Amino acid sequence: MQKKIIVAIIINVIILSAGLGIIGHLTIDESIDRSLHSRLTLAGIIANNIDLLLERSLNRLYDISLSGKVDLNDNNWGPEREALRTAYQYSIFTDGIFLLDKTGNIVLTYPSRLENHENLLSVPYVSGSIMDGRPVISDIYTVEPTKKKVIYAMVPLKSKNGDVVGVAGGEIDPTNLRLSQSIEAMPREPNTYLEIIDSRGIIIVSNNPKRIFLSSDHNRFMENLITQKKPQIRTCHRCHSKEEQTGGSGARSTDILAFAPLKMAHWGVSIIQPEKDVFAPSEKLKKTFLAFSLGSIGIALIIAIGMSKSIVKPVHKLIDATHKIAEGDMSKSMEFGGVDEIGMLSSSFEIMRVRLADSLEGLRRYNVELEERVIERTKQIKASQIKVENLLKMVISAEEEERKRIARGLHDETMQTLSALLMKIDMCSQLYAGQLPSEKVTEMRNIAIKSLDEIHALIQNLRPTVVDDLGLEAGIRWLLDKHLTEKGITHDFTVIGTEGKRFNYRIETSLFRIIQEAVINISRHASAENVFIILKYMPDSLAVHMEDDGKGFDAVDVMKHIDDVTGLGILGMRERAYLVDGKLKICSTPGNGTRLSLWIPLPGYGGRRV
Repeated sequence: MQKKIIVAIIINVIILSAGLGIIGHLTIDESIDRSLHSRLTLAGIIANNIDLLLERSLNRLYDISLSGKVDLNDNNWGPEREALRTAYQYSIFTDGIFLLDKTGNIVLTYPSRLENHENLLSVPYVSGSIMDGRPVISDIYTVEPTKKKVIYAMVPLKSKNGDVVGVAGGEIDPTNLRLSQSIEAMPREPNTYLEIIDSRGIIIVSNNPKRIFLSSDHNRFMENLITQKKPQIRTCHRCHSKEEQTGGSGARSTDILAFAPLKMAHWGVSIIQPEKDVFAPSEKLKKTFLAFSLGSIGIALIIAIGMSKSIVKPVHKLIDATHKIAEGDMSKSMEFGGVDEIGMLSSSFEIMRVRLADSLEGLRRYNVELEERVIERTKQIKASQIKVENLLKMVISAEEEERKRIARGLHDETMQTLSALLMKIDMCSQLYAGQLPSEKVTEMRNIAIKSLDEIHALIQNLRPTVVDDLGLEAGIRWLLDKHLTEKGITHDFTVIGTEGKRFNYRIETSLFRIIQEAVINISRHASAENVFIILKYMPDSLAVHMEDDGKGFDAVDVMKHIDDVTGLGILGMRERAYLVDGKLKICSTPGNGTRLSLWIPLPGYGGRRV
């Protein structure tokens, strides 16, 4: 038995070490993959930033055509110069903006230059843009004889009539701070190059200033990656300079390359790091784990020998006794043995046996009683929930019916009476013209008209007919116009999905009342300037999102004091959402506005009214 314990413990430690080794190996590989993909993600982020910068720059050039001021034949360069000035401001074109006619002649520049009449048709990128009529962002181009490095960005130039009459272009200095910031803002690692490369392999931007404008060691390799237009992680080689050689051998090292192409130009973003630096942490971790495994096996062997001697014999006796308990035999007592841990364990098992035998029957009886009480209580709770839900539905339905009855009574009786009174006043003013004081008659007539308007507004608040007649969307717009527009609160109402859907009376009414309460709260209490509402139709549900920039409130505190007006309003909104199986969420803190989200399921909806 002692040998078995020793062997078993050693085998377990070996298996555990092997399992941990496999898990560690997989974890290390996964960590390496994450590290590689993080580099690819970083390259993609830089590429997206450069794309956004270039896209904005092209849009500024497009604005020249869209300004409607371009006419190269009217000999009036004032409007064109103003358009160039506007596009030049805050742009990346630090070296200026120019206009070319169809023959490649520079007809106008901003800021003005002496070489305004220069012809750029010999520049391949310029001729390509003129012939193809499409936007172009060039590689690094060397201007002769000054040897100046420049990048051209060009878009078709259209006249006021929409005809292509030339090219609007801008010159970008490759050393422009806004280009280099996209690289400099990223974290730096030793021996790692973050670079932007054009399609010829020329480095435009690098975190190592000495490499800018050099031809990349991976010229053809990078060119192929840019042509494929697909982010990739590859291995490649580079020849080290004397400063980069570690042993003076001049041998090439293997690098990990993360590459992401740009969309707006034939450029790419590369992150290059030596393979040994990427895998160094994993190799160190593997060696550490191997030493840990060997040490664990040695310690386990020593512990196994000591434990086996003090445990094996007493354990056999304890096992025999516990087998009887496991078989359900509670009648035979255990032998007490010793004062060590095993002896104390034996005593504990004996006490447990006695108590277990005493309580087993009582426990069985209690379980039966408890199950019966749980079943009965569950039935009572379900019945109470159903009763409360039915009562709440009846209360809200009665409230809506009473609103309709009062609105109908006001319309059919009170408004008719006031209308008759108004007609009588008009008849009296005509029949007894000159006999009655005109200012008193006019005052009475105005009072009658004001009463009619107030009763009409009261009817609309009790039961707006616009919901029944035109649907939920029209009702929401009516609420916004009535409660927000009249108070000068700007609002935006957006419908996502098929407009004009109709739902059953209960859903439309509940949704309208919830939005009505929210809009009224904004109008009265929020002090908001802008309100945004989105109504989103989905195949089996609909959602409403409302947000305002008002003063907000403590939503948690309001729900603790439901006796005030705001608390009751929110409670009513939640009750109405609950009755249509909806979910209502209100988020607000003082000074940060309020956001309301409502989701209502539409079971059985199939393109018809449910």
